[in-house]
Amino acid sequence: MERTIAIIFLALAVVALPTASFACDAFIGAGINLNKQFGDTINFNLGKNIGIGDTAFGLAGLNLGVTWGVNYDLNALAGYPYGYGGLGSVTQGDLGYFLDLTVDAANGAGFNGGSWGVPLFEQGVTTTHYGQRVAEQAQINDVQVLLPYTAMLMA
Repeated sequence: MERTIAIIFLALAVVALPTASFACDAFIGAGINLNKQFGDTINFNLGKNIGIGDTAFGLAGLNLGVTWGVNYDLNALAGYPYGYGGLGSVTQGDLGYFLDLTVDAANGAGFNGGSWGVPLFEQGVTTTHYGQRVAEQAQINDVQVLLPYTAMLMA
């Protein structure tokens, strides 16, 4: 008699588990989201400009800019998908950094002798620009799942 009841309960469990798997889609677990960006820009303006009316000028300038940053965006979820009979975890996200460097330089001089009775007008200005960027972005996609009842559902 007890053996018959045990077999009936086992048969009911075998029939109920696949039915519950398709009927329920609840999730028992925990998730976390981490998202942060750090960065800043630093500008250095160095140089000197000298002017004597409309007669002469001299300039020397240097602008240096540095921009940097680090960012991450991680999402993690772990738990038990109720009704599907398993345990799982999912991790997705991005990790990255960047560094920008710009340099602008100007040098020049000029002289106008027309006001002094010397018909001479000369000037020369040179400029230099340099810009460089280094950046890297990595993506993370990781899924770990344990489904012990999968073979039974497909049989």
